[in-house]
Amino acid sequence: MNIAIMQSDSLPLDKAKINYFLSQARKEKAKIFVLPEYVLNRFFKELEKMPLGFIKKQTSHQVKLLKKLSEVYDMTIIAPLIMVKGDNVYKVIGKFYKNSVRYYYSQVFMPYSHWNEDKFFSKKENKPMVFSVGNIRFGVMFGFESHFDNFWEYFRDKKVDCILIPSVGTFGSHKRWFEMLKSRAFMNNMYVVRVNRVGTFEDWEFYGNSFVIDPEGECVNMLGSSEEMAISDIKKEKVKEARKEWKFLKLYKNIEF
Repeated sequence: MNIAIMQSDSLPLDKAKINYFLSQARKEKAKIFVLPEYVLNRFFKELEKMPLGFIKKQTSHQVKLLKKLSEVYDMTIIAPLIMVKGDNVYKVIGKFYKNSVRYYYSQVFMPYSHWNEDKFFSKKENKPMVFSVGNIRFGVMFGFESHFDNFWEYFRDKKVDCILIPSVGTFGSHKRWFEMLKSRAFMNNMYVVRVNRVGTFEDWEFYGNSFVIDPEGECVNMLGSSEEMAISDIKKEKVKEARKEWKFLKLYKNIEF
């Protein structure tokens, strides 16, 4: 099954750019189209200073657009968004298909002085999103959440074949992210897809380098540092072969202390 990953700067409210990339993805027979964090809304440091009414209006526009585009292109769109409900602000990932949407609410936020999402966002408890397209079982989480074993254990128990990770990496952290997720892919014998933003905020550079790691821990696709899209073939058989060969999941269930 082909999936499309698009790394972009903040997308304008007009639909020309995303329409173009979706049309290219459809030509390649992609069934899923994945966007990075903070492209349909402004970057976090900008959001901190914005009126909540503006954020809410912006998100409402993008939700209507993505519902329509998912129907027009007959494609599942995975897109992070910022939701405003009253005085609460939530960080979510939307799964759009056939003019409908399902949300996953982020469970873990960065708590650092220079990037304090934990202070800004509200938390709504829910389990990580798992869904199937064809014979492939997908899981979705935010980039920061991929640091925590709890999420990987959950997806492993749910027999997920491919993890989609929208992210917003900066500060030259590519090598660290690549090595971490490469190891996760191999240890769990699943595809891991990181979709990272490009562009800048003041002197912060979002470097892109989105990639796809296969169930053997090998990189099968990687983008550069500009706005671009990649198509990758996710193969159920490759997941089955890796799990049969390495037997990690079977052995994991038998471990007791």
